[in-house]
Amino acid sequence: MRRFIRSYGSLLLVLLLVGGLVLTACGGKATPTAAPTQPPTQPPAQPPEEQEMAPTEPPAEGEADILPPDRVEAGELLVYSYEETVTDEFLDGYRETYPQVKLRTAVYGELDEAVAKLRGGYKADVLNPCVDYIPILTNLDLLEPVDTSLIPRWKYLFPFFRDMKEIQAGEGKVWMVPVDAGLEGIMYRTDKIDPPPTSWNDLWNPKYAGHIAMQDYARNAIAVAALALGYEDPFNLTEEQLQKAKEYLIQQKPLLLNYFESDTEIRELFKSGDVWISFGWTADARTLREEEGVPVEYISPKEGALSWVCGYSILKGTKMPYAAHALLNHYLSPDLQYIEATDFEYFVANQQVLDLLSDEEIALVGLDRPEAVQEAHVEITPPDYDRWLQVWEEVLAAP
Repeated sequence: MRRFIRSYGSLLLVLLLVGGLVLTACGGKATPTAAPTQPPTQPPAQPPEEQEMAPTEPPAEGEADILPPDRVEAGELLVYSYEETVTDEFLDGYRETYPQVKLRTAVYGELDEAVAKLRGGYKADVLNPCVDYIPILTNLDLLEPVDTSLIPRWKYLFPFFRDMKEIQAGEGKVWMVPVDAGLEGIMYRTDKIDPPPTSWNDLWNPKYAGHIAMQDYARNAIAVAALALGYEDPFNLTEEQLQKAKEYLIQQKPLLLNYFESDTEIRELFKSGDVWISFGWTADARTLREEEGVPVEYISPKEGALSWVCGYSILKGTKMPYAAHALLNHYLSPDLQYIEATDFEYFVANQQVLDLLSDEEIALVGLDRPEAVQEAHVEITPPDYDRWLQVWEEVLAAP
C-alpha cells in the first residue's frame, strides 16, 4: 500500500545521501549524478513534436487516448513499483497494445529502499514514487522530466493534480504523473465519542486519556501538532514553531495509550476498544466499519487533513523514453483507475473514472468532493527533516 508507515531511520539515511550530495557540490568537487539519458534504441524517424501522426481514418474510440504504438521503441522496459500495481491485471493491457516492449517488473516495500537502491546504481525505467519523495529524487538527479504532450490522458486529470506545484519541472513538463491520493485525518469510535471530533486538538482531549493513539512517524506527528497549534504551513516550520510543536507533543504523552507503527496495529487497537481516537485514514475507518463491524468513522479536521499523492516518474538514463511515457499514460486508463477506486479505495486522478462508478462508489472514495484533496496539506519532506527527526527523538525520550 502507498499509505505505508515509513521508518524514519531509513529516511534519514536517504536524506544523508542527499545531504552528502549537496555538501560535495558546495565543496567545489564534482557532484555525482546518474548516467546521462541515452537516445532511444530505435528512435522514431522524426522527433515527437515533428512527427506526422494523423491517421488516414479517424481514430477508433479510445485510440486518441494512447500513445500510438508506432511511436514506441522496441526493447526492454523495467517498472520499479509497489507490488499492488505491477500485477497482470494492471499490465496486460499495456503488453497487448505495445507487444514490441518487453515489460519487466521489480517491487519494493518502501520508497526509502527504492531510493537507496537506485542511488547505488540499480537501473530501471519507471518508478512509482509519492510527492514527498520528488525533492529527494530530483536532488539525486534520478528523474527525467515527463513531457505531458506525450501523456494523452493528461488532459483528463482533475485540475488540482495537473497544477500541483510540487511536481512541476517547467516548460510543460512534470517530475511525476499523479495517479492516486488519499486523506489522513482522525479516526474515532462513534460509540465512545459524541459529539464527533472536529479538530486535531481532539487528539489532546483529556476526556479520552488512555484511549488516544498517535502515529510513530516524525513528519506526520509534528505536522499534526503544528496544525493543532494554528500554523498554516505544517511542513515548513521555523525553529521556534518546531519547538512549540515538540512541547505540545510532549504534553500529549500522558494522554496516549501508545504510538502505533502500522495499519494492522491501529485497526486491532480500535477493534479491542482500547483506542477510541487516533490519527488515521479513510480506508482504514471504512474497513473497520464495513468489514469488521466496529463503529469507526473518519473526519478531516477543520485545520485541514494531510494528503498523500503518488504516481509514476521516468528514471534518468532510460533508453525507452516513449515506452516509458506510454506506460505512465496507461496507468491513467479509466479501467485501472476504477480498480484503484473500488479495490484500493483510493482517490484517483483521472476524471473519466466518474463515468464508470456508481454514485455510491463515488461517495465512498470522496470523488463527490474532489476539492477535499486540494484543501488538504499535501505531504512533503521538510527541507530540514534531519532537525525534525532530532525533535521527534526528544519527544519519544521525554517522560
